[in-house]
Amino acid sequence: MDWKNESEMFNQMADYYDKYRPGYSQEVIDTIIRKAGLSAGSKLLEIGSGSGKATSQFTNYGFEIHCIEPGIDLVAIGREKFKEANITFVVSRFEDYSPQHGYFDAIISAQAFHWLLQPAGYEKCAIALKENGYLAPFWNIGIIQDTEYDNALHILMEKHNAFTSDCTEETYNKRMADISNGIIGSGFFAAPEIVQSHWSKNYTVDEYYGYVSTGNVFVQNRDEEKQAFYIALSELAAKYSGVIERHYICELYLARKMTR
Repeated sequence: MDWKNESEMFNQMADYYDKYRPGYSQEVIDTIIRKAGLSAGSKLLEIGSGSGKATSQFTNYGFEIHCIEPGIDLVAIGREKFKEANITFVVSRFEDYSPQHGYFDAIISAQAFHWLLQPAGYEKCAIALKENGYLAPFWNIGIIQDTEYDNALHILMEKHNAFTSDCTEETYNKRMADISNGIIGSGFFAAPEIVQSHWSKNYTVDEYYGYVSTGNVFVQNRDEEKQAFYIALSELAAKYSGVIERHYICELYLARKMTR
């Protein structure tokens, strides 16, 4: 994986990322806080924080939050947004970051944990966590249902490399098993508790185009290819009440550090 190129792709779309990426299920946030036993003064490490989309949902609890993000423009947005809070941003890959051993109560990662090199990533997380600390990666996954509309949208997105985090129900079940087995197989964490929160969103064409424009593959398309996708997306939306309807699962894998 060319992490420098991938990171730069996300960094180039920093403004789109901050404006169009959705937030996360409050049920998932509440579960992390409750089951990890977090309270005012708890120390959180966030891996791949971007501009702070998920960070913002942890800011009102009195936590000390350290955000690791390789995109310098994304970090600039985050620092400006949270300059009054007890939140620090470091421009770095997690692999190059040196956390204090046994310092953090929980490590969170929203839509980013799959970028870590493994198995070294799991080991480094375990080193950074306190005894019985928790690893909590979570994602928004778009579910492609077997409907005429979803199938038409999926074909359109494949044609124009307009990839987002989408799965069919069949591939989603395999994904769940792979992530869970990876956490267990690391040898550093207990079997994760998996929490799934279902939600839906209706986008305007401009909003969905903005969301797709945060994808590191789509952003590399030529301008004419992007314009062709926008036109085709508009035509599809016009057939279905003028909106782009998406169904998501916000999925959390909450895993306690193993005592050694």
